[in-house]
Amino acid sequence: MSLVTDDEWTEYKAKFNKSYEAEEDLMRRGLYEKAKAKVVEHNSRYDSGEVTWKMAINHLSDDTPEEFAKRCGKRLPPK
Repeated sequence: MSLVTDDEWTEYKAKFNKSYEAEEDLMRRGLYEKAKAKVVEHNSRYDSGEVTWKMAINHLSDDTPEEFAKRCGKRLPPK
């Protein structure tokens, strides 16, 4: 069972003005689902006092690791 409903995925894309073709949409949704699972797991640790800060979904939640690294200033080696 997925953590992400169709409605939630649609709302996320609308909130952050995102739209994808069918194949990319599936890939991006998978990335979003992984990000949400990480947020849920981390925030359960916050609720039990194991960590001192909460995580949340944002406009980067469906980025690939490479896109995220590039956005944050990491230089990728030439291909």
